[in-house]
Amino acid sequence: MSIPVAFVAASVIEAVAIHFLVPWQWLRVVLLVATVLSLIAIGGWLAGRVVHPHLVSARTVVFRSGRGIRVEVDRSRISRASMVRRFGETANVIVDDRLVLPGPDGTVVDVDFDQPLSVTLPKRLSKASPTTIGGLRLHVDQPGEFCDALGPN
Repeated sequence: MSIPVAFVAASVIEAVAIHFLVPWQWLRVVLLVATVLSLIAIGGWLAGRVVHPHLVSARTVVFRSGRGIRVEVDRSRISRASMVRRFGETANVIVDDRLVLPGPDGTVVDVDFDQPLSVTLPKRLSKASPTTIGGLRLHVDQPGEFCDALGPN
């Protein structure tokens, strides 16, 4: 949450500074509209993460990233879930046969499958459909509790 909060704070400071530093009213209005639109975009991105969370049930786990990516896995297929902090990727991508579903600060959990899993992903991530992945790297708010929830029943 640190990066989105920093963007919001910077946008508010920018809006106040523009009001005092820009002498032309028309330019102040245009820049204020652009600032408000960027705040709406950040709010929508954060809302998408809250509205479409990862779900752990007794039999399955659903990994999601917004509305576009949904990977449903039987819990028996998960061989390991561990906390590993990575800052490299900040966009959905496939790296080393792993689907990366990061937050704004990277990923905090690695999930390994007992054998590769065939999934259907949006075309921007994979040209081949379906795609085979061996695990996931993802961001969750409470990685310790999430790894415990994925452990043996």
